[in-house]
Amino acid sequence: MAANKNTVPGDKSALVPSGMRMGTPALTTRGFNEQDFDRVAQLFDESVKIAVDIKGNLKSRKLKDFLATLPDEKANEDIFALRKEVVEFATGFPTVGY
Repeated sequence: MAANKNTVPGDKSALVPSGMRMGTPALTTRGFNEQDFDRVAQLFDESVKIAVDIKGNLKSRKLKDFLATLPDEKANEDIFALRKEVVEFATGFPTVGY
């Protein structure tokens, strides 16, 4: 899936947009249906909630400090559990041509 940041109404700066655009042609090519897209949205929502929780526990607002916490599997077991869930879900949709 292709994704990029986009501005939404109410954003104060185009340099720091708060919207997300998700391109779906790659997923429909792999056989995703409406229920599968609902599942993708749920997984994306869960990832945002995990990121917000991690950010809330940091004293710093710097991106480098946020990124430094991510590899710690014990501190961020939610990330690793979600990753496993995403991999299990995605393996049901083989890439075209492979």
